[in-house]
Amino acid sequence: MIIRTAAIPLACFPYSSTSRIVHWLTRYQGKVSTLLKGALRPRSPFLGEYDLFCTSELLYYEKRVNTLHAAKECAILRRRDRFRTDWRAMQTVSYLSAVIDRTTPDEAPMPELFGLYEELLDLAESYGGHPAFLIWSELRICGHLGHAPRFGRCMLCGTEENLRLCAVQGGSICAACSRSRRLAVIDCTPDMHVILQRWQQAALPSGAVKTRLSGKQSVILNTFMESFMTHQFGMPPDARRAAIETMSL
Repeated sequence: MIIRTAAIPLACFPYSSTSRIVHWLTRYQGKVSTLLKGALRPRSPFLGEYDLFCTSELLYYEKRVNTLHAAKECAILRRRDRFRTDWRAMQTVSYLSAVIDRTTPDEAPMPELFGLYEELLDLAESYGGHPAFLIWSELRICGHLGHAPRFGRCMLCGTEENLRLCAVQGGSICAACSRSRRLAVIDCTPDMHVILQRWQQAALPSGAVKTRLSGKQSVILNTFMESFMTHQFGMPPDARRAAIETMSL
């Protein structure tokens, strides 16, 4: 059976000297893996028709007994050339792609996630070099996956007083609950919870990137999000740290 779908490469791997395996996020088939046989040969129909962060139309032969499908052809629909020259934005979308790849099961139709991924890639062309965009995007992905952190009141007792950030509990907890349960927390001022709430509720990143943060506030936000993504999704911190460090150069 031949499947035709819009698809975005999440990762590419060598299969042989001329062939590649590509993990795609597709609009209606979910995450699929295809073999692009002869993709690097001079006359290959795949040459220039797929690339990381680009949307392509993909045709592949669906195999029922093997999750590695055979690609028939593809054609780029949306290139997003900005990531070829803006290396800060490229590092950001590399990390976001790794999050999508890690948190998406194989062959599970998730058209809303595909739409979100396309939206984040498009927005990253304008905002991807800003550290706040990375956090805003993480909050969007977490919300879509049903793992949105909760801020503004203690997740254990409900109080709005003396709040801290706790990645293990998934949001805000009060000082009393953190002491009684011996939970690792990040001390912060009340405005940090408000900032995270506003970013979480914002449909676009424009407000987040305009927020003026001190160096200490930036460290607090990134420390919490790194711990949260590691605890909730098992994301290795290195890729995220590389993106943050690139933006500071």
